[in-house]
Amino acid sequence: MPPPTARIQWVDSLRGTAIVLMVIFHFCYDLRHFGWVDWDVPNGPNWWPFRYLILTLFIFTMGLSLSLAHGNGFRPRQYATRLLHLALAAAAVTAMSLILFPNSWIYFGILHFLLAASLLTLPLVAAPRTALALAALVLILYGSGTLSSTWPFAALNGLPAHTEDYVPLVPWTAIALLGIAAGRLLPLPRYQTHLNWLPTPLAPLGRHSLLIYLTHQPILFAAFYLVETLR
Repeated sequence: MPPPTARIQWVDSLRGTAIVLMVIFHFCYDLRHFGWVDWDVPNGPNWWPFRYLILTLFIFTMGLSLSLAHGNGFRPRQYATRLLHLALAAAAVTAMSLILFPNSWIYFGILHFLLAASLLTLPLVAAPRTALALAALVLILYGSGTLSSTWPFAALNGLPAHTEDYVPLVPWTAIALLGIAAGRLLPLPRYQTHLNWLPTPLAPLGRHSLLIYLTHQPILFAAFYLVETLR
């Protein structure tokens, strides 16, 4: 396994792939938002599966990275720094959404989920088989209707009935657990060369995924407003 401080290109490229797909998705959403197209984003056919693919890549990669970073021993400074970045970014998203979408503000979007999942799943890095079993259990209970995707927010008052971005703990925590299990149980270093088939230019995007996530929509919105003004 590479040293814990080393970047793994294919993991960064996988995250970079998610970033590219996310920007495409939000670009299509903005086209509809500004009235340039009549696509039903994200509620129309194939748009939800597209979103689920993006979420799966982000969340699986989160679990995988957590496992690879701390599998040989917990690194508190790196972990705390990452949590701080996520917390500040999630707070910024919520604050901005309260201004832009006061009736559908974001209280638990993808960044909030990644923050919570990083806390909930860290103890299972040392127990990958347990993580795998829990992932299966969560998916089974969710599929049977025993666990709800509204937990724990259904019991809270004051939240909007509709939010611009919502990534529920159930079932998506299972995907993070699968990433943890993959990072510990699969012989990934043995296939390091074979896993580097993902395009290398995507790796820098993956290394700066949080910054891109925070800035891409303001840039897209500014570009659309500029074009609207000049039309």
